[in-house]
Amino acid sequence: MGTYYLYKSLTSAEERKVYRTKIIKQYEDKKKQIVEKNSESAFQKRLKETGINLSAVRFQIYRWTFLVITFLYYVFNIILYPEQYDRSILIIPLFFFVLTEPRLSFSLANIIVSELIKRKRKKRILELFTLFDILKADLNSLADEQEVNVYSILKESLPLFEQITGSVSRFLSLWKTSPDDAKNVFYQEIGGESAKVLGDVLYKLDQTSKKEALSIIESESSIFSYAYYEKEIQSGIKRKNGFFLLFSANILLIIAWLIFIVFTMFNDTINQNHFL
Repeated sequence: MGTYYLYKSLTSAEERKVYRTKIIKQYEDKKKQIVEKNSESAFQKRLKETGINLSAVRFQIYRWTFLVITFLYYVFNIILYPEQYDRSILIIPLFFFVLTEPRLSFSLANIIVSELIKRKRKKRILELFTLFDILKADLNSLADEQEVNVYSILKESLPLFEQITGSVSRFLSLWKTSPDDAKNVFYQEIGGESAKVLGDVLYKLDQTSKKEALSIIESESSIFSYAYYEKEIQSGIKRKNGFFLLFSANILLIIAWLIFIVFTMFNDTINQNHFL
């Protein structure tokens, strides 16, 4: 209060207004820099890939709010109850800081985001399979003399999808002007051999007869399915090996802890007998 009254007595109202304006402008500029930095960050792009409604800026706000509250909680506990709490507990907020730091590849935040991206990509690939099945079903329903209209088939099937709606819409918007660019949409946005094969199949099917279209579908379907399932099997094996290593390490740590406890108890017993 003394500092405030001293500042008030040494400055005029106009000067204080100028200072306030400068401070507000500096605050707004700093805020804008932080927002732009996080909006263009690699973590923001990864969050966007997950499909969840969370930006990197909001994540950092939640993160730092949690860290500050946690830090203050432990500081106040140390001050109020010095005999119950040791200063070493301040390492817990530091642990949370490392655990939630998006710039560290091994942090929990990055691991969770990576899993969400994998899950979303798997759902999108499954919907690509559904689209492939719809193509086969529609081809079988055509009359022998009818030509295949890829644009019409995809437009009618658009409401059936949830994860690839945006990709299908972009495919349709490009199809009328540049089919060569449209066929690469699924591969560019979803990735993987299956998405590339599906784009090529759609490109080949348009304006062909029912017989030719069915021949193309049959020749490509085995490649499409094999590419997906082979990758899923490899991914499943990796996950299985990862869980095996995790559980094995956990068991080894438990055994080591038990051995340590037994050794400590045995050592204490020997020392007591020695003194007796």
